[in-house]
Amino acid sequence: MSMYELFIGFRYLKAKKSQGFISFNTVLSIFIVFIGVFMLIVVISVMNGFQSQIKDKILDVDSHITITSAFVTDTGEGIREYQALINSIKDIKGIRSVTPIIQGQGLLRYKSYISPVVIRGMGKIGGMPHDVQKFIKEGQKDFKKGSDVFIGVEMSWNYNIRRGEAIEIIVPKGRLTAKTGINPGIGAYRVAGFFKTGYYEFDTKLIVLSLPAAQNLYEMGNVVWGIGVKIDDIYRMDDIASRIRQRIGFNYEVQTAEQRNQNLFYALRLEKLIMTIILFLVIVAAGFTIMGTLVMVVMEKRKAVGILKSLGAHPISIMMIFVLEGFLIGVTGAVSGVICGMAAALNLEAIIKWVEVKINSFMSACYAVVNFIGKITHYISGGSYEQSIWQDVSLVPKNVYYIDTIPTQVNPEFVVLIAVFAVFLSTVAAIFPAWQASRLNPVETIRYE
Repeated sequence: MSMYELFIGFRYLKAKKSQGFISFNTVLSIFIVFIGVFMLIVVISVMNGFQSQIKDKILDVDSHITITSAFVTDTGEGIREYQALINSIKDIKGIRSVTPIIQGQGLLRYKSYISPVVIRGMGKIGGMPHDVQKFIKEGQKDFKKGSDVFIGVEMSWNYNIRRGEAIEIIVPKGRLTAKTGINPGIGAYRVAGFFKTGYYEFDTKLIVLSLPAAQNLYEMGNVVWGIGVKIDDIYRMDDIASRIRQRIGFNYEVQTAEQRNQNLFYALRLEKLIMTIILFLVIVAAGFTIMGTLVMVVMEKRKAVGILKSLGAHPISIMMIFVLEGFLIGVTGAVSGVICGMAAALNLEAIIKWVEVKINSFMSACYAVVNFIGKITHYISGGSYEQSIWQDVSLVPKNVYYIDTIPTQVNPEFVVLIAVFAVFLSTVAAIFPAWQASRLNPVETIRYE
């Protein structure tokens, strides 16, 4: 490629004043490439952040690996010899902690409220696990009595529960029989503190109490529902789970956190894949726009191409000029899209908060004007007026998106892939019009000039 090809390629990006439509299509092509790259970076960064944040929250609060009984015996479901089982696996390399747990469904009753909750019993009096202790935001940091329980901050807000107040937990207990079913168990407890994990499902549904208290509530005796295992490297969950299975045999079921929440993680991966495909189609659409733009440029530059050929320009050089145009359009759109996309992805939470503030300020002002007009109208007519109040909107409601912040995780390799693909597609889209230009007959193009 010689310098004159690059020079002419740059010149052809600009149109004459009489050919303003051509320049508009060039700008439109650059904009479509820009918007495709920008949207891909922002959307995929947010989806990566959501997936990573939800996974981290679940793994931070929940066990990385859970061991439960594979069979239901005559005495019920659970593990009796759990201490021996703990001793047999705790020396496996990579395991950080092994904790016996009770977990089940129940009902919370507080004043006139009754709500389904998840009960988790772990630790002992004076020995709360660190994995729960680090999330406590208010109240004591340990189980001081058997009646102490900890609930999420969101749950306390939902039901207006204060620290030190009494709540009741209702659970099924005993054996399931055809004649009597399962008798309910009721326990009264004191809210000793509030925790905040940042994962909405835990903060609104989970109640944590000590292991002995949970065993008494379910009337299980010295039996646990399962054993929770925390490991040093979460990327080795499958490997360590396999080693645990080999150590304890097939009387127990070993599941990783991803297996227990596979529907959630599968849905997140599928949503990310679909959004990636849809947004890649935006860049593909940009390729067709570039192709159409360059076809029109070739039509406009027929005379110039004929003159270049008559001066001895090789068809390959003519083709290179128009391929360079597509390349330059792709580079311009991709670079601007990457810069703006990275800036938006890294500051998305601040941007959304700013948008929320502006929307709420504008709508509050509109409501104030409407209320003022309503008061005047009703005052003149002699009627009464009930003032309406604007409720602030949230663009990312916590009860829908599980978490209370907007996480973003920029993957540099994916950003480079998007930019390279956009430039490649723009260049490929220019090949057909460039080939048409290289085949123009110089005699025909300048005959009537």
